Amino acid sequence: MKLSFKFKIATLSFAVSGALLTTFGITFFAFIYSSGIERMDRELRSLAEVPIRAEHPPEYWKQFGDSLKFIQGESRAERLSMIVRDRFNKVLFQSENARPQFDRLPLPDIPDTALPDEKPQHAHLFLKRNDFNNDGKVTPDEFDGPPDMFRFSDKNKDGAIDLEEAATLRGRGQRPGPRGGPAPHLPTNSGFYTMELPFENWRVGIFRNAEITIVAALNMDSFNAEVNGFRTAFMIAVPLGLLILGFMGWYLAGRAMKPVAAIADTAEGITAKGLDQRIPKVGNDIELERLVSVSNNMLDRLEKSYHQAVRFSADAAHELQTPLTILQGELDNAIQSSVDGSEEQQRYSMLLEELGNLKAVVQKLLLLAHADEGRLNVSPQSVDLSDLIFNATEDLEIMAPELLIETRIQKPVDIQSDPALLNQTIRNMTSNVAKYTAPGGRVVFILEQDENTVRFTLENSAPPIPEEDRPLLFERFHRVEKSRTTTGSGLGLSLAREIARAHGGDLVLNLYKDGMVSFTLCLPV
Repeated sequence: MKLSFKFKIATLSFAVSGALLTTFGITFFAFIYSSGIERMDRELRSLAEVPIRAEHPPEYWKQFGDSLKFIQGESRAERLSMIVRDRFNKVLFQSENARPQFDRLPLPDIPDTALPDEKPQHAHLFLKRNDFNNDGKVTPDEFDGPPDMFRFSDKNKDGAIDLEEAATLRGRGQRPGPRGGPAPHLPTNSGFYTMELPFENWRVGIFRNAEITIVAALNMDSFNAEVNGFRTAFMIAVPLGLLILGFMGWYLAGRAMKPVAAIADTAEGITAKGLDQRIPKVGNDIELERLVSVSNNMLDRLEKSYHQAVRFSADAAHELQTPLTILQGELDNAIQSSVDGSEEQQRYSMLLEELGNLKAVVQKLLLLAHADEGRLNVSPQSVDLSDLIFNATEDLEIMAPELLIETRIQKPVDIQSDPALLNQTIRNMTSNVAKYTAPGGRVVFILEQDENTVRFTLENSAPPIPEEDRPLLFERFHRVEKSRTTTGSGLGLSLAREIARAHGGDLVLNLYKDGMVSFTLCLPV
């Protein structure tokens, strides 16, 4: 199946634009999704960053939920879910919307701490600095750790605690660093997961160090709604965009091919009788201007060569008429002056017959040359076509009495045509039948008329014309069976078709049917 160049251009532009648009949409969608996930991960990390820096007393975690709502806002805090556990997996804080499925997520490894165990050294330093009464007890005035820890200590029964407990409480508020300074933050590992539950999705971040594990999660409903909205808009915009691109591609391809179509239409109208036509300027594009220029230059050369060939044929045929006529007269005189029935008279008669055939060929060539130049003079007048055909049947009976002739002729059939040219056309067709129909064969003359057209069909029983010869049948000097053809010039059908076309009609070869080869001459009424 052949496709037009316009369709190929439109399809290619549609495919390329569609691929680019789809790739851009998918890439942009992936960027939006990854950016949203990264934004939620940063938010989860910021939420866990402060609580995981140090140990906090139980009261801190009791008030953590209220602080979270105050900082984040009521509606935003509802999207958050947190679970905090200590090193012994004891729950320090758990929000109401925490999901038990969070416990199924793998925990990140606890990072190694490079802090030395300085508890004895810390207790010793603390004792020397705070035990003012040297009684092994530390009072609130002597305790330099967080006051809240001292106040809520389980061992604070009488307003004082022992040195070991004081060192432990002070270390919870601020782990001692080297040389007794503030401790650095503990190394923390983290992991992020997307958990899909039956009716909701959560983005979960797990943050863990040697002292505490925080599971923070953000509900993804609003994020998914945003992503789904973008996906829906994309699914609507892409087909709509592709449809618009398809129409635009078809329109632009049509505009791009319009000059080429104009060139093709002009070139299609250029025939042998209209070689003076030229392709007009169809645009300002350099490529099209060059194509038009090259085509017109080619037509100039063709027109010049064609007219030279036509003039040569016409001049040669015209120049040959005079000597042939003189030669014919001389042969007539020689026949008249020779003895009747002599061998000399028979030879002159044969030469005169061949000379007649040569004059007929020259006359046909002259007519064809005039037809090529568009100067075939047609003098139309009222002609009874049926009479011409009846005369042709009588001639055929004389030329080939062994043939079976049938006639199906409407009478009368009057048309406007040149009698001499039309009669020559019919005689050429009849002569062709006489040469190519085997003895005892059948010939049918059919003449039909409708409102606008007269059709004369001549059928004869003969072998089918080979397929390779059918397109060349009306070519000049072409013969189908050269081994069997001893007479004729191969110009009869060519001249008959040119005369038919000069009358506004045509001569065509019909399909082979029932063992009959047939030609139809169509003429306007």
